[in-house]
Amino acid sequence: MRNAPLIVLLLFVPVCVVGCCTDGGADDVQKTSAQQLPEINVSEIPVATPELIRTNGSYIAGIALGDERARALIRHGGKPESIAVLFHSCPRNDPYCNLDPSLVIRYGEIRFAVTVDEAAGTVLGGSALVPNTPSPTYYKTHDLSTGTDTVYLGDAPIIVYNKTALLYLNES
Repeated sequence: MRNAPLIVLLLFVPVCVVGCCTDGGADDVQKTSAQQLPEINVSEIPVATPELIRTNGSYIAGIALGDERARALIRHGGKPESIAVLFHSCPRNDPYCNLDPSLVIRYGEIRFAVTVDEAAGTVLGGSALVPNTPSPTYYKTHDLSTGTDTVYLGDAPIIVYNKTALLYLNES
C-alpha cells in the first residue's frame, strides 16, 4: 500500500507534462503561421469587374487567401492587386458562361490568379499570368506527368506550382 501514492504520482506527472507540451505546441504553431502572413485588409483590394461578381470583393479575397499558393506568394512579398473575372469572352446572358472571379496577386512582373467559386465558397484553381514582353522573355510550361506549371524568365525558373502548393519561388 505504501507504493500506491508513488505509482499514482509517477502516472500523474507524465500526463500533466504531455498535456502542457501538446497544448503549448499547438498554440505556438498557430501563432507562427499567423505571424508569417502579413495583415491584409481585404476590403481595400480593388474590384476590377464589380458588375460580374455576385457577392463582394472581401468575400472573394477571403476565400482566395485560404489557398496555400496565395499565402506563400504574399509571405514572399507578393501584393494583392485586384479582384476580377478574367478571360470573360462569353455573352453576359449565357447561364453556362464561366463567371468565376479571381484574386490577382502581383509578384514582380508575374501575376497569379486564384479563382474561386462564390456559391460554394471554395478555391477552384490558380494560374500564373505571364507578361507578354519581348525582352526579358517570360513563358510558362505545364508538365502533364507531374501536374506542375513552371514560369521561366529566359532559362531560369521563377515559379513552380501545382494545384495546391507553391513548390519553388525564385526570390532574386
